Amino acid sequence: MRKAFIFGVVAFVLAGCDSGPDGPGDLTGSILSPSPAVGAVVFEVVGGGIEGFSGEGGTKVFWAVQENPVVFRVVVIGDGSGGLRFSVSVQEKGGRLPRASVVSAVDTDNQPLFPITEEYQVRFSR
Repeated sequence: MRKAFIFGVVAFVLAGCDSGPDGPGDLTGSILSPSPAVGAVVFEVVGGGIEGFSGEGGTKVFWAVQENPVVFRVVVIGDGSGGLRFSVSVQEKGGRLPRASVVSAVDTDNQPLFPITEEYQVRFSR
């Protein structure tokens, strides 16, 4: 009897748990790089349901939809104080995370960073 009661309580609690975020909302994006002084990054994002991009803190973001409506070109410019973080407005937070590839980057003195390797990454999180 007691085991049945405990099982019932556990089942009830688990049924009430949210299986994850859903509906519209924002994802957080961040730039990872081997260089500690990245001033700006240009990258291409692929993902369905993206509605826009915006900066966080002192970061500025400019973006444009490409010919394919699920492809975006994004420029993130930092204020020189540290990491480059931004937000991505999406129609469905529980959907697949976008994918991105870095096209180019400059340091805080606006000098090109070469070569752009796999170490330059864009990470998305819920």
